[in-house]
Amino acid sequence: MGRMKKLIQKPDDDVAVYDKVKEVLSGFLSFNRVMSLDNMELDLSEKLAAGPKSAEEQPTEEHNVKITPSRRWRAAPTRREQEKWDRATKAATGGSDVMFRESKRPRGDPEVLAAKSREQCYKLKNKLQVLTLGIGGVGLVSAYFSYSPEISASYGAGLPGSLAYMKMLGNSVDSMADGAKGIIKGAIGQPRLFVPVILVMLYNRWNAILVPEYGFMHLDLIPMLVGFFTYKITTFVQAIDDAVGELGRRTRS
Repeated sequence: MGRMKKLIQKPDDDVAVYDKVKEVLSGFLSFNRVMSLDNMELDLSEKLAAGPKSAEEQPTEEHNVKITPSRRWRAAPTRREQEKWDRATKAATGGSDVMFRESKRPRGDPEVLAAKSREQCYKLKNKLQVLTLGIGGVGLVSAYFSYSPEISASYGAGLPGSLAYMKMLGNSVDSMADGAKGIIKGAIGQPRLFVPVILVMLYNRWNAILVPEYGFMHLDLIPMLVGFFTYKITTFVQAIDDAVGELGRRTRS
Protein backbone atom coordinates (compact mmCIF):
# COMPACT_ATOMS: atom_id res chain seq x y z
CA MET A 1 0.00 0.00 0.00
CA GLY A 2 2.78 2.42 0.83
CA ARG A 3 4.36 1.92 -2.56
CA MET A 4 1.10 2.41 -4.37
CA LYS A 5 0.56 5.57 -2.37
CA LYS A 6 3.92 6.90 -3.45
CA LEU A 7 3.12 6.17 -7.05
CA ILE A 8 -0.21 7.94 -6.80
CA GLN A 9 1.21 10.96 -5.00
CA LYS A 10 4.38 11.45 -7.10
CA PRO A 11 3.70 10.24 -10.58
CA ASP A 12 5.71 13.04 -12.17
CA ASP A 13 8.95 12.06 -10.39
CA ASP A 14 8.69 8.47 -11.55
CA VAL A 15 8.04 9.53 -15.10
CA ALA A 16 11.09 11.78 -14.95
CA VAL A 17 13.23 8.93 -13.63
CA TYR A 18 11.92 6.63 -16.38
CA ASP A 19 12.61 9.25 -19.01
CA LYS A 20 16.12 9.71 -17.61
CA VAL A 21 16.86 6.01 -17.75
CA LYS A 22 15.41 5.79 -21.22
CA GLU A 23 17.50 8.76 -22.26
CA VAL A 24 20.68 7.13 -20.99
CA LEU A 25 19.91 3.87 -22.73
CA SER A 26 18.89 5.51 -25.99
CA GLY A 27 22.37 6.91 -26.69
CA PHE A 28 23.34 10.38 -27.81
CA LEU A 29 20.10 10.96 -29.72
CA SER A 30 16.64 10.94 -28.07
CA PHE A 31 13.33 12.65 -28.56
CA ASN A 32 13.44 14.07 -25.03
CA ARG A 33 16.58 16.01 -25.86
CA VAL A 34 15.09 17.27 -29.08
CA MET A 35 11.93 18.42 -27.30
CA SER A 36 13.96 20.00 -24.50
CA LEU A 37 15.56 22.39 -27.00
CA ASP A 38 12.22 24.26 -27.23
CA ASN A 39 12.14 24.76 -23.47
CA MET A 40 13.62 28.18 -22.68
CA GLU A 41 13.95 27.39 -18.95
CA LEU A 42 16.66 24.78 -19.38
CA ASP A 43 20.32 25.81 -19.11
CA LEU A 44 22.47 23.85 -21.57
CA SER A 45 25.64 25.91 -21.17
CA GLU A 46 27.41 23.29 -19.01
CA LYS A 47 26.70 20.48 -21.46
CA LEU A 48 27.80 22.54 -24.44
CA ALA A 49 30.98 23.69 -22.67
CA ALA A 50 31.92 20.12 -21.74
CA GLY A 51 31.89 19.02 -25.39
CA PRO A 52 31.61 15.49 -26.65
CA LYS A 53 33.71 12.77 -25.13
CA SER A 54 36.76 11.85 -27.09
CA ALA A 55 37.23 8.41 -28.58
CA GLU A 56 39.97 7.65 -26.05
CA GLU A 57 37.63 8.22 -23.09
CA GLN A 58 34.93 5.93 -24.50
CA PRO A 59 35.95 2.35 -23.86
CA THR A 60 35.05 0.03 -26.64
CA GLU A 61 35.08 -3.69 -26.88
CA GLU A 62 37.78 -3.58 -29.55
CA HIS A 63 40.38 -2.46 -26.98
CA ASN A 64 39.51 -5.33 -24.70
CA VAL A 65 39.92 -7.93 -27.44
CA LYS A 66 43.48 -9.22 -27.66
CA ILE A 67 44.58 -9.84 -31.22
CA THR A 68 46.66 -12.97 -31.37
CA PRO A 69 48.60 -13.65 -34.58
CA SER A 70 47.43 -16.80 -36.26
CA ARG A 71 50.00 -19.47 -37.03
CA ARG A 72 50.07 -20.95 -40.49
CA TRP A 73 51.24 -24.53 -40.46
CA ARG A 74 52.87 -25.86 -43.61
CA ALA A 75 51.74 -29.27 -44.67
CA ALA A 76 54.35 -32.02 -44.67
CA PRO A 77 55.69 -32.82 -48.17
CA THR A 78 54.75 -36.06 -49.83
CA ARG A 79 57.30 -38.70 -50.66
CA ARG A 80 57.38 -37.72 -54.32
CA GLU A 81 57.88 -34.04 -53.48
CA GLN A 82 60.66 -34.92 -51.04
CA GLU A 83 62.42 -36.99 -53.71
CA LYS A 84 62.16 -34.11 -56.19
CA TRP A 85 63.61 -31.68 -53.64
CA ASP A 86 66.46 -34.07 -52.86
CA ARG A 87 67.31 -34.46 -56.55
CA ALA A 88 67.19 -30.70 -57.10
CA THR A 89 69.44 -30.10 -54.08
CA LYS A 90 71.89 -32.75 -55.25
CA ALA A 91 71.98 -31.26 -58.76
CA ALA A 92 72.48 -27.75 -57.38
CA THR A 93 75.30 -28.72 -55.02
CA GLY A 94 76.97 -31.33 -57.23
CA GLY A 95 79.24 -28.81 -58.95
CA SER A 96 80.36 -27.31 -55.64
CA ASP A 97 81.29 -30.77 -54.35
CA VAL A 98 83.45 -31.38 -57.39
CA MET A 99 85.04 -27.94 -57.03
CA PHE A 100 85.84 -28.51 -53.34
CA ARG A 101 87.26 -31.95 -54.10
CA GLU A 102 89.46 -30.58 -56.86
CA SER A 103 90.62 -27.70 -54.65
CA LYS A 104 91.67 -30.10 -51.89
CA ARG A 105 93.60 -32.30 -54.31
CA PRO A 106 97.37 -31.73 -53.98
CA ARG A 107 98.94 -29.76 -56.83
CA GLY A 108 102.30 -30.37 -58.47
CA ASP A 109 104.60 -28.62 -60.87
CA PRO A 110 102.53 -26.62 -63.44
CA GLU A 111 104.78 -27.62 -66.34
CA VAL A 112 104.56 -31.29 -65.45
CA LEU A 113 100.77 -31.04 -65.13
CA ALA A 114 100.52 -29.25 -68.48
CA ALA A 115 102.63 -31.92 -70.20
CA LYS A 116 100.51 -34.64 -68.61
CA SER A 117 97.30 -32.94 -69.76
CA ARG A 118 98.61 -32.63 -73.32
CA GLU A 119 99.52 -36.30 -73.34
CA GLN A 120 96.05 -37.26 -72.08
CA CYS A 121 94.42 -35.07 -74.74
CA TYR A 122 96.56 -36.66 -77.46
CA LYS A 123 95.62 -40.16 -76.29
CA LEU A 124 91.94 -39.21 -76.17
CA LYS A 125 92.00 -37.88 -79.75
CA ASN A 126 93.64 -41.04 -81.02
CA LYS A 127 91.17 -43.14 -79.06
CA LEU A 128 88.23 -41.26 -80.57
CA GLN A 129 89.61 -41.70 -84.09
CA VAL A 130 90.11 -45.44 -83.61
CA LEU A 131 86.70 -45.81 -81.97
CA THR A 132 85.01 -43.93 -84.82
CA LEU A 133 86.75 -46.14 -87.37
CA GLY A 134 85.73 -49.29 -85.46
CA ILE A 135 82.08 -48.25 -85.12
CA GLY A 136 82.06 -47.22 -88.78
CA GLY A 137 83.43 -50.62 -89.82
CA VAL A 138 80.76 -52.40 -87.83
CA GLY A 139 78.07 -50.20 -89.39
CA LEU A 140 79.49 -50.81 -92.87
CA VAL A 141 79.37 -54.57 -92.51
CA SER A 142 75.92 -54.48 -90.90
CA ALA A 143 74.53 -52.33 -93.73
CA TYR A 144 75.99 -54.70 -96.34
CA PHE A 145 74.40 -57.82 -94.86
CA SER A 146 71.19 -56.19 -93.60
CA TYR A 147 70.26 -53.93 -96.53
CA SER A 148 72.11 -53.79 -99.85
CA PRO A 149 75.54 -53.03 -101.31
CA GLU A 150 74.31 -49.57 -102.39
CA ILE A 151 73.35 -48.70 -98.80
CA SER A 152 76.67 -50.02 -97.53
CA ALA A 153 78.59 -48.00 -100.14
CA SER A 154 76.64 -44.87 -99.26
CA TYR A 155 77.41 -45.38 -95.57
CA GLY A 156 81.09 -45.92 -96.43
CA ALA A 157 81.11 -42.67 -98.43
CA GLY A 158 79.94 -40.70 -95.41
CA LEU A 159 82.33 -42.34 -92.93
CA PRO A 160 85.47 -40.44 -94.11
CA GLY A 161 83.57 -37.20 -93.47
CA SER A 162 83.07 -38.28 -89.87
CA LEU A 163 86.79 -38.99 -89.46
CA ALA A 164 87.70 -35.63 -91.02
CA TYR A 165 85.26 -33.86 -88.71
CA MET A 166 86.79 -35.49 -85.63
CA LYS A 167 90.28 -34.52 -86.81
CA MET A 168 89.26 -30.87 -87.26
CA LEU A 169 87.54 -30.87 -83.90
CA GLY A 170 90.74 -32.10 -82.23
CA ASN A 171 92.75 -29.36 -83.91
CA SER A 172 90.26 -26.76 -82.67
CA VAL A 173 90.69 -28.07 -79.12
CA ASP A 174 94.46 -27.82 -79.44
CA SER A 175 94.19 -24.20 -80.56
CA MET A 176 92.42 -23.27 -77.29
CA ALA A 177 95.79 -23.46 -75.51
CA ASP A 178 96.75 -20.11 -77.09
CA GLY A 179 93.77 -18.27 -75.59
CA ALA A 180 91.18 -16.21 -77.46
CA LYS A 181 93.51 -15.63 -80.43
CA GLY A 182 94.00 -19.35 -80.86
CA ILE A 183 90.25 -19.98 -80.64
CA ILE A 184 89.56 -17.46 -83.42
CA LYS A 185 92.36 -18.86 -85.55
CA GLY A 186 91.11 -22.41 -85.05
CA ALA A 187 87.55 -21.44 -85.93
CA ILE A 188 88.68 -19.75 -89.15
CA GLY A 189 91.19 -22.39 -90.16
CA GLN A 190 88.99 -25.43 -89.47
CA PRO A 191 85.69 -25.11 -91.39
CA ARG A 192 84.05 -28.20 -89.91
CA LEU A 193 80.60 -27.13 -91.04
CA PHE A 194 81.62 -27.52 -94.68
CA VAL A 195 82.06 -31.29 -94.30
CA PRO A 196 78.33 -32.19 -94.62
CA VAL A 197 78.00 -29.62 -97.43
CA ILE A 198 80.80 -31.32 -99.34
CA LEU A 199 79.11 -34.70 -98.82
CA VAL A 200 75.82 -33.41 -100.25
CA MET A 201 77.63 -31.91 -103.26
CA LEU A 202 79.45 -35.21 -103.79
CA TYR A 203 76.13 -37.05 -103.68
CA ASN A 204 74.60 -34.73 -106.29
CA ARG A 205 77.57 -34.83 -108.70
CA TRP A 206 78.03 -38.57 -108.31
CA ASN A 207 74.44 -39.43 -109.17
CA ALA A 208 74.17 -36.75 -111.85
CA ILE A 209 77.41 -37.46 -113.77
CA LEU A 210 79.13 -40.71 -112.84
CA VAL A 211 76.08 -42.95 -112.53
CA PRO A 212 74.41 -42.27 -115.92
CA GLU A 213 77.60 -41.84 -117.96
CA TYR A 214 79.97 -44.42 -116.44
CA GLY A 215 77.53 -46.78 -114.75
CA PHE A 216 78.83 -46.42 -111.20
CA MET A 217 76.83 -47.56 -108.20
CA HIS A 218 73.99 -45.26 -107.10
CA LEU A 219 74.42 -43.54 -103.73
CA ASP A 220 71.73 -42.64 -101.20
CA LEU A 221 71.83 -39.44 -99.16
CA ILE A 222 70.42 -40.77 -95.86
CA PRO A 223 73.03 -43.54 -95.41
CA MET A 224 75.75 -41.02 -96.26
CA LEU A 225 74.55 -38.70 -93.50
CA VAL A 226 74.29 -41.63 -91.08
CA GLY A 227 77.92 -42.45 -91.86
CA PHE A 228 78.87 -38.82 -91.27
CA PHE A 229 77.16 -38.75 -87.86
CA THR A 230 79.07 -41.79 -86.68
CA TYR A 231 81.21 -39.45 -84.55
CA LYS A 232 78.10 -38.75 -82.45
CA ILE A 233 77.92 -42.42 -81.51
CA THR A 234 81.64 -42.32 -80.70
CA THR A 235 81.30 -39.36 -78.33
CA PHE A 236 78.30 -41.02 -76.65
CA VAL A 237 80.24 -44.24 -76.07
CA GLN A 238 83.21 -42.27 -74.72
CA ALA A 239 80.94 -40.36 -72.31
CA ILE A 240 79.51 -43.62 -70.97
CA ASP A 241 83.02 -45.02 -70.55
CA ASP A 242 84.14 -41.95 -68.59
CA ALA A 243 81.03 -42.06 -66.37
CA VAL A 244 81.52 -45.75 -65.59
CA GLY A 245 85.21 -45.16 -64.79
CA GLU A 246 84.41 -42.25 -62.48
CA LEU A 247 81.75 -44.30 -60.72
CA GLY A 248 84.21 -47.15 -60.22
CA ARG A 249 86.80 -44.79 -58.73
CA ARG A 250 84.23 -43.37 -56.32
CA THR A 251 83.17 -46.81 -55.14
CA ARG A 252 86.77 -47.87 -54.58
CA SER A 253 87.55 -44.70 -52.63
